[in-house]
Amino acid sequence: MTRLVLALLVAIVMLLAAMAYGEAGGFPVRCLLTATDQEAMEGYYNCGAELAIVTKPNSSVHDDLQRMLGHEVVVVVETR
Repeated sequence: MTRLVLALLVAIVMLLAAMAYGEAGGFPVRCLLTATDQEAMEGYYNCGAELAIVTKPNSSVHDDLQRMLGHEVVVVVETR
């Protein structure tokens, strides 16, 4: 009986470790969203000095970024 409980406990610990290892990681970038008129029309946006965002013109993401121009935004980069 003791071996069964010990085996079950080890299996649970291994499962929790696998879940923690497989959890998505990432980092946020807080920056001012900028673009010249030409860049914005073509779908190019700058997020501070660290990040550039390229979108398809007239897409929903492009429209959202267009409304956010000049505002401080937080972009979250995540891994799977």
